Parts: sequence; C-alpha cells; structure tokens
Amino acid sequence: MQKAISVLCAAVLLAAVTTSCAATAGTGGSAGSAASTPAPAAQTEAVTLTVYLEAPYTQEGVHYPVYEALKAYDEAHPEIELEFVSPVGGANDPAKREEQIHQLNTEIITGGGPDVFVMGTFRYTDSNLFPDVVKAMGNHAFLPLSAYAQAAGFQRDAYIQPALEAGQMDGEQYILPLSVSVPLFVGGKDAVEQSGFATEAAAKNQAAFFEELYRTLEGNGAQVLYALSLTNLLQQPLIDYAAAEVCLDTEPVRQALETEKTFATSQLNFFGSYDPAQIQAMAAGTPLGTVEMSDCALSILRPFAAQGVKAFVQAVPNEDGGITAQISSYAMANANTAYPEQAAALLYYLMSAECQDAAAYPSTTEQLPVRVASLGNALQSFHQFIVYDASHETVSAEDIAFRESVFGADLSDDMVQALQNACERVSAAHFHSVWEHALQLGQSETGDDLLTEAMNEYLYGDKPLDQLIEELTPRLQMYLDE
Repeated sequence: MQKAISVLCAAVLLAAVTTSCAATAGTGGSAGSAASTPAPAAQTEAVTLTVYLEAPYTQEGVHYPVYEALKAYDEAHPEIELEFVSPVGGANDPAKREEQIHQLNTEIITGGGPDVFVMGTFRYTDSNLFPDVVKAMGNHAFLPLSAYAQAAGFQRDAYIQPALEAGQMDGEQYILPLSVSVPLFVGGKDAVEQSGFATEAAAKNQAAFFEELYRTLEGNGAQVLYALSLTNLLQQPLIDYAAAEVCLDTEPVRQALETEKTFATSQLNFFGSYDPAQIQAMAAGTPLGTVEMSDCALSILRPFAAQGVKAFVQAVPNEDGGITAQISSYAMANANTAYPEQAAALLYYLMSAECQDAAAYPSTTEQLPVRVASLGNALQSFHQFIVYDASHETVSAEDIAFRESVFGADLSDDMVQALQNACERVSAAHFHSVWEHALQLGQSETGDDLLTEAMNEYLYGDKPLDQLIEELTPRLQMYLDE
C-alpha cells in the first residue's frame, strides 16, 4: 500500500507538494528505549495530522533523516495521514516567512494550528514560532504527554535526564527533546598534552577550566578558537521560570560574563575547519584548539579522523562541575489538537531507538541524540546522509569525493566514547540563550535587537558589567512576569 504525503504552505494551508511515499517503517526500538508506537484504535477513515517542519527538511530530493522517518511512519500507519506545514526558508524570503509564521500564531491563538511541531533551534528569521518555547510551555500551548508514555513503550532511563526535565513543568512532560549539543575543547592530542594543559584541574568547574586554559595559552603564546555563550552553559539558567527569578546578578553569571569578555576579544575569531592545511596546523598546536559546541567541534574531529590525527576532547564544565547541554531540536503537540493519542504516538516514535539511531531530528549540523546508547549510530547515520545520501539522485562521484574531503571520516570508537561520556555527565539542559533573539524585549534606539546589542556593547565596547546587569535585570523580570 502506498499513501500520499503532502507539504502545506503555512500561509494558506493548501496542498503545495504531493509526493509518493514508498518507505517502510523500521524494526522498532530495542530494550531500554522507546519502541515504535503501536497504531491507535481502528478508524473508519484516516485521521489527518498536520506536522510543522521547516521547509529545508521536507525536500524530497534531499532525504533528511527526519523526513524519511516521518514518511516511513505515515506509510506504516494506514489509520493516519501526515501533512506538513512548512514555512518558506527565511534566507529565501524573510518577509514571506514572517507572514506565514504570523498566520500560524494567529491560528494557534484562536484554537487551531498544526497538530505536531518538530522544531530545530536554527532561526531563519528573528520572528519565529515559539521564540521562547519555555514560556509557551508555561502558557499551556502544548499537549501534556506523560499519560501516553507507557503506551508508547517509552523508558526514560535510556535518555539524558536533564534534557527531558527541561521539557517538563510541574512534573508533566510537554516537550520531548530530540537532540542536544555540548561544549567541547578539541585539539590535536599531542599538541594539547605537550602544552601542559592540566585536564583534571580544568574539569573542576567552568571558572577553573578557563583559568587553566588561559594559563596554558599565556605560557605558550598560543591561541584558541572561542565560540561559546558561557552564560547559556551554566547549571543555573539566566531566567528561572519555575522560581520566577532573573539570575543575572549572581557570582557564576558574573564570572561567566567576565571570562567571555576576555576570550571573545582576545582569541582567534576564524578557523576554516575544511582546509587541510589549517587542520594540520591545529594538529600541531597553532592554534592550540577550538572551544565551541559539539555541533561545530565535530567538523574538526572528522577531518582529524580522515587525516589520522589523534584528537584531544574535553567537555567544558558548568559552575558545578557537570555539563550543561543546549537542546538543539525538540517536538511537542498542540494543546488544541483533536487527535491527542495519534499526535503523542508520533512524538514518542521520534524518541524511539529507530529514529534516534537514524539521527531523525531536524538539524543542518551534527547533533547528539538524547538517547545515550544511540550516539554512535546517530553520528554514523548523519555522516552517511551528509556525504553520500543528500540529493543522491543527482550527486556525482566527483561530488561525493569532494564531500568526503570536506566532511572527513567516521569517528573512532574512542572519540564516540568520549562524546558519550560527556552526554552521561550532563547535569543541566537549556533550550536557548537569552542573547540570541530568543526573547523579544524590543529594539534598541539603533533598531537592533535589544539584548544582542547590550551584550555586544559589553563584550566589544565600553559598557561595564554592572551597567549591563542593572539595565537588563528589570527588563527581563518584566518579561518574565508578563
């Protein structure tokens, strides 16, 4: 049996693309994971579930794992039909996208909108659906999911617990995290060891890590690539929604902001990870390494693997010595859905071993699955997709050879284990940083995003830290109390 699966234009909700889907579902989950969900009770006619998924992932010729998995689910469940609400990419037509997002928001407010949302954190425009997903959760925008977990065979012990907890409110699961990224220090193993960098001292907490890194760099006259938002990587979030508190004026936040100013203004700001000569330079210790989120750091580790370079990997700790992850993709059901059982079953399917192993979550970079045991398979699956499968109907042998040279090789078992160890140490997880257009506090006098401009004035200008905290705390508290 074959079923039609369609992609809807969010602006008018009309069928825009209809394709033939012949993919079949996989074998389902294994022990200790969420198994593929059973079909709901028989229906007299198929239930139509509308699924919000960004347009890049719904392109038939590209074969993104998340779209392939959803098509497989649709094919395996004759009692449902999936229709995709896919706004145009903001890079192509920002005005059109914002118009579509505005209409979707209006539909949701008035009791409609898509049944299911499958979200990535990459923003195509500043105006997006649920820019503050935690606040939307507190406003009861999403369907409570806990009651459907047992029927789905969901075994939460197999997953990164703080990531699951980030999608909870008052003990109820509203949002299912699909993938995360963690902060890493990556470099050539020999070069980092020869530099005298003390890994045990650096593992104590965030302040100790950067004190040790600064000591090492100062002693060797070396530099690192730095690309982190340290306040987003603290155990304590800047905005504590549960306690209704703004946590800017605390010692860990002050320490993080001071460290960030030091590294953001004094370290390298560019490194071409796809350049073999620069990879060789990093292997030799010039620069000593890169300090960034794992979705970017993997673009260093894979070329290292391709060139036979032994890599050094250490997770950057938070203020308590654990690791704070950033949730990269997540899914939830509309509180307005007329089909809660079917919507919840689809969401828990995305948490299954089948989907987590396949890296079936919306992302244009390599993410780490929330199911810990799926990490090795997910990294292999995404690498297979990005090098060999993407647009495979049209990619030539020459293109594949170029992709292999650009994206590097599969990681060794040791590297996969190092990443898995980091995931097992995650003690906190956050959906976004307040500095990156996630909170809408309005525009500054120059027309720029208020939070972003204030942060840049502190990092790269003359704004004192005390002034930054004094200006933003009442604004953030007002936002929180709205």
